[in-house]
Amino acid sequence: MQAIPVLLVATFVTYLVTAWAADPLGKIALCTTCDDSAANRLIELYQLDKPVFVRYFYWLGDAITGDFGTATSQGEIPVGPLLADRFVNTVYLAIPSFIIAGTIALVLAVYSALRQYSVGDYAITSATYLGISMPTFFFALLLQTFLGFKMNDWWGWKPFVTNGMFTGSVGAILGSFTLPVITLAVISIAGESRFARASILEIKNAEYIRTARAKGLPERRVVGKHMLRNIMIVMVTIWALDFGALLSGAVVTESIFSWPGLGRLLISAIFSGDLDVTMAVVTVLAIMNVSFNLLADLLYGLLDPRVRYE
Repeated sequence: MQAIPVLLVATFVTYLVTAWAADPLGKIALCTTCDDSAANRLIELYQLDKPVFVRYFYWLGDAITGDFGTATSQGEIPVGPLLADRFVNTVYLAIPSFIIAGTIALVLAVYSALRQYSVGDYAITSATYLGISMPTFFFALLLQTFLGFKMNDWWGWKPFVTNGMFTGSVGAILGSFTLPVITLAVISIAGESRFARASILEIKNAEYIRTARAKGLPERRVVGKHMLRNIMIVMVTIWALDFGALLSGAVVTESIFSWPGLGRLLISAIFSGDLDVTMAVVTVLAIMNVSFNLLADLLYGLLDPRVRYE
């Protein structure tokens, strides 16, 4: 139930800010060559003669029925089909990035925590701090420069595509997907591995871990069945937040790699003052973030029976 007011507040604030920033009435007033009847038609069509607070509820009523308006910045096409196409393209990046990041982060965290203060632990810790502190756009530009352009200059071979989304052959698909996926995954790996390592350090000397080892259980089973299962509550929270962040954070990555997803669509809509597209994208991202947080709360009961009993 808490998700409903969160979504309403998120969409309401976004609508107010976007409507005030775009100022469609001001643009119509400044147009000296516009026909008065056409201008009046636009004002009537978009309820521009009404206060922005009232216009929000008109938009909300249409959005609830699935009508997100018209994408004026994309050639007067319906927002719904456009949003669906771009959402799928963003998911193409988010899902492999999420799987790669989660898998590598757990492996690094287990190795680092079980070999605390070793050379490997220091190396992984340094690398993760570097990943956390490095801005997404900077890392994306580094990959684009060295793997996209310099490799072609050095060896006359360009395996990675630096702009756009290509389909067709397997090589074209992998070439266009690789750099954006690596960018999103590396940034997520850094944070996830730090949380996982800290959680393992807290429990690795717990009594039930010592008991499992005293029974003669193989280390693989101690780690897999006892340690990892008990840090899953923390990791589920991080993964839920990270998947929503991958969808939202792809704004920068998609812009740099010219990827036709939600992020690039949102940037284009904001600069064009396209209120309908901006609201549609923000609404979808807000719903995804709230939904994955809700899913994490529900998974707690499966991972820890004590949560269900409470």
